[in-house]
Amino acid sequence: MSVKPKMPTALRRDKSHGTVSESQAAGFNPQGRSEPPAAADAAGLTAVLSSLLDRDIKGIARWYDTATVLAGSPIALSDLLDSPGHRRILVLTDGMNEAPFGLIALTLDDPEPDWATVSLLAIARQDERDMARWGVALLETHLRGEASRIRAAVPLDVGLALYFWLRLGYRPDTGDGRLWMIRDLDG
Repeated sequence: MSVKPKMPTALRRDKSHGTVSESQAAGFNPQGRSEPPAAADAAGLTAVLSSLLDRDIKGIARWYDTATVLAGSPIALSDLLDSPGHRRILVLTDGMNEAPFGLIALTLDDPEPDWATVSLLAIARQDERDMARWGVALLETHLRGEASRIRAAVPLDVGLALYFWLRLGYRPDTGDGRLWMIRDLDG
């Protein structure tokens, strides 16, 4: 399957008013990420989801091992980056300084056509639950038109992961003996 690059997606949170806005990053260069996709002031944060660039790897390496152990997915970063197949690796960056703070690994058309499978969601920030929720919201927007269902692997020994996905509207499924959280993206 040929995958065409998509424009990055951005969310902005204004901490003083508690509002969140979402937009496709018009005018945003996904190859160089040289322009922030949305304005953010000192009271806000802009989160961007886009393709992983080589320059992101050094920043991710600083927090990756700790974040994946906490997420219950201790796969080495080098193994993740070198993995064969149709795995897509997306990075969450701060739209103001382009610093990577999250990583999402997914595979399209897995387990069936029109599905997306998230194998890793790793967040470095201290307010990781909020950032992880943002990452999932951005991912769902990013996948519209490419997948109608999404599933996420949930480690059985990380109970908070189950509750995280439940709060986002995902439902559990154990059809193949593993715990998956599933959500229909249409509707």
